[in-house]
Amino acid sequence: QLLLMTLLSFVFIACNSDQKPAAENKDTAVKSMASPPVDEKEKKTEELKKAPQLTLEQMRTLLPPKLNSAKERNYQASTQFGYGLATAEYRKTKTKSIKVTLYDCAGESGYVNYFENYWNHLNAQSQTDTEFRKTINFEGGKAVETYKKDMNHSTLTFVVRERLVIVMEGRNMSPEELEAAAKQLHAKIT
Repeated sequence: QLLLMTLLSFVFIACNSDQKPAAENKDTAVKSMASPPVDEKEKKTEELKKAPQLTLEQMRTLLPPKLNSAKERNYQASTQFGYGLATAEYRKTKTKSIKVTLYDCAGESGYVNYFENYWNHLNAQSQTDTEFRKTINFEGGKAVETYKKDMNHSTLTFVVRERLVIVMEGRNMSPEELEAAAKQLHAKIT
């Protein structure tokens, strides 16, 4: 019995001696968790929140009067929801048109659009027999391209000036046709 008690004492002492380094390791782990490196998304969020929002007049100058040899129609802009939003349609024929939506992602409300319309869709791919979504290289950055074959409807989403999310929708247009028009718009805005 005495031998058993002695052995249990040694085991107890051995277990307790390991607790101190574990506690030290725990403190180190807590310290490293308390000051994690700022990730890219948090950094972008703070950058966008601090940026001044564009005025309606500034947004007006970003969408051209002509795009892909089609005249602008139905221009609308607003800042009423705490972020800038402008849209315009460029109708090439009765059945072929491009709709451009510009989101100014600056400010306390605007930064959400950056992530909802662009960031969260990057590096995701899907494909079926009738449609696809993929991330492509576009004008030195990344863009999200979708295409619905049965409707011949293309969408291209990209960023200009690190804060303007542009969503272009091509009705009765292939992805290549829409990308050519997007390059024209990109060149004008940058």
